Parts: sequence; structure tokens; C-alpha cells
Amino acid sequence: MAKLTIEDVIYALETPYPDFEIRRGKTALVLIDMQKIASPDPFVKAAIKKGLPEKDVREAVMDYEGRFWKAVDNAARILKVCRQKGIDVVHVHLEAPTKNPLHTAKVNRKIGLLVPPASDESQSLDAVKPLPEELIVNKTNGGAFSGTNLDFVLRNMDIESLILVGFLTDECVAATAYHAADIGYDVLLVRDASATHRKEAHDAIIWSLDDMCLKVYTTDEVVRKLEALPNP
Repeated sequence: MAKLTIEDVIYALETPYPDFEIRRGKTALVLIDMQKIASPDPFVKAAIKKGLPEKDVREAVMDYEGRFWKAVDNAARILKVCRQKGIDVVHVHLEAPTKNPLHTAKVNRKIGLLVPPASDESQSLDAVKPLPEELIVNKTNGGAFSGTNLDFVLRNMDIESLILVGFLTDECVAATAYHAADIGYDVLLVRDASATHRKEAHDAIIWSLDDMCLKVYTTDEVVRKLEALPNP
């Protein structure tokens, strides 16, 4: 018998989080920070502006760039099917209400993470741009629930479960997932429709969340579940 790992012990002791149905009128797709600010381009530009060699920066960011755009493509696939099946869609954006730094959460203000309204970095990525009738919730901090009325809105919509996609896995996505689970939502996190700068950090968050307080599925698995729903 192979030597036991800590993972083996945890899985033997813990009860896996129960599966749940995706239901129109009860489930919402939540897209987190799917904006230009999360993309590799401003990341690269900021590093070059700091004096780092462009060639080395682009090489260092290459892995994240590939995973980022793959996640965007996957989120777009899920978004398309959700729209077809009548699943509610919520776009959560990192964007301050004014240009005044005092109107940004202190934690982000301390590290210079300021996203003024209507700035280039605040813009949605083309593949997942909100439709006019889709809800947009702006935040200035990490998690989508802290400092916003997202929970109030979702409960008034009778939403009980969430499909989460977006950026960054180990920051805003994780904060949103933990908070959502803590206040009673069933959460489905899409493994390959989210990403963060280091793959190791992404994988660690996925491992720590999966079957502990939510379910983790791939894009293909989620799309199959959605496509099985009756048309509205």
C-alpha cells in the first residue's frame, strides 16, 4: 500500500459537498472582474514602466496569458448557454464610483489598486460584455459581496445557487466563493473559466475549495448541465 498523504486523510474524514441542480430562476452566473484590468496587457505595461526588460516580462507572463485567454473563452461559452437557457447573469466589476481615492476600499487604496469609473482598465472584455438587461455590480474591494448589495439583490431574485467564473482565482474569486458559501449559497466554481497569475496558486485554491464548501467542475461539464435544461 502506498504511503498515505495528507490529502488521503482529509478525503477519508471529510464529507464531500453535496451536488445540486442548476435551475432557471434559482441559479445565477456570476462573472467576476472579467475586465481589462485582469488581462496580461496592463500587467506587462506596468512592469515595463517599472524598468523591467520587455522581452523578459513577456516571457514571464506567457503562461498566465495563455491560461487567462482560455478562461475567457470558457466563460464566454458558459455565458452564451446561460443566456440561451434563461439563467440569470450578474457581472461583478472592479470600479470605483468616482476618481476620489477615498471612495475606494482602504485595502485596495493602500496598494494603489485604483480603478476610476469609465477608465480603460475598467472596461469589460469583449467576449463577455454585459447585455443592456444584465445586472452589473461594481465593487472597490476583493469579494463581490463585501461592500455591495449583491446578496440583497440575489435574495430578492430568489437565487439560491451560483456559477462562478472570472479573475483572479486566489483573490476576488476565492473571496467571493467563501463568502457566498458562508451565507448559504450553493456554489459551483468553474475550474478552467478562472485563472490567476501563478498556476500553482490557482491549483491550490481549487484543491482547497473543491468538495469542502462548494463544487468544482470544468467548462465542458457545466455546459452539458446547462444544455440539458429545457428551453425557456
